[in-house]
Amino acid sequence: MPRENMTRYAVLGLLTTECRTGYDMKQMIDRSLNHFWKISFGQVYPMLRTLETEGLIHQVEDNERKAYELTSSGHDELRQWIAEEPDTLPVQRNELLLKLFFARHETMEQTISKITHHERLLRERLETYKAIETMIQASDSQSPDAVYWLLTLDYGKRQTKALIEWCEAAVITLKGGENDGAQNGRPE
Repeated sequence: MPRENMTRYAVLGLLTTECRTGYDMKQMIDRSLNHFWKISFGQVYPMLRTLETEGLIHQVEDNERKAYELTSSGHDELRQWIAEEPDTLPVQRNELLLKLFFARHETMEQTISKITHHERLLRERLETYKAIETMIQASDSQSPDAVYWLLTLDYGKRQTKALIEWCEAAVITLKGGENDGAQNGRPE
């Protein structure tokens, strides 16, 4: 499904949280959704207009700001979309893997440097996830969404830990050692 359609459902879903304005949505996107789904600020307001035109949301007054809430049709569309099972795995664009694929054209030290830099970034991401988890547990634990937010966060934490493990194993392989996934630079 095209990304714009997914933005549609992200905006509908955000309206089920405490987000009522485009600004509130962008804040929530920056704090949470951007860790697994990219939505630009430039997508939010046009999507709000589209959803309002389609009768899935309507404006409400909120301290002189343009605020929105779902209509019953909006709730129905969101529920229907949530009920559908995803039928494909996402394709990830990863610059490191693209460069690694062609890495025979650089020195081993340069390749290892890229991987260890990537590992540092992953460790920073893991710390961010831990901070978000602490925040949810401290301030949002009573929210009916909290368990789902924590599940989403757990996915990110586990994936990040696995990627850190891959970085460590890749460096061992490149240095001529053996690891579970490869021997002498060749897959088992």
